[in-house]
Amino acid sequence: MAFRPKNFLKHRVVLMPAATTQTITIGDALVDNGAGYLKVATNVTATDVHYIARDTVVTTANGQMVKCIETENVLFEADTDAAWATADVGTYADLATVSTVNPDASTDDLFYILKGVGTAGTDTKVLGFFTRAIPNT
Repeated sequence: MAFRPKNFLKHRVVLMPAATTQTITIGDALVDNGAGYLKVATNVTATDVHYIARDTVVTTANGQMVKCIETENVLFEADTDAAWATADVGTYADLATVSTVNPDASTDDLFYILKGVGTAGTDTKVLGFFTRAIPNT
């Protein structure tokens, strides 16, 4: 389960410093920890997701570099924590976990659901953008 970029360019891959003791998996959403280091996002994250991990690593020191892609202007296929509904398309959603979207929650509006993948009411994948990439959000 993860965020998978669908239209990113290789030059969007960057090395970014992460906080210590972070268990990071490819496709995890990463946010700033307030001290200039990245940490894994959680379901209570109310901060824009600027990066998605491209490495699997457990960090051992502040500043350890982690390969990431920037989220701006990148379309992602995202796993959801429950089947998406037709009513979810064109709405904003929150994170359910570090690697999934909750299409039924919209307190923080971190992910815009462009369309569902598969069958509404059955499948658990959507296409969309992190709201940092959407003008005027």
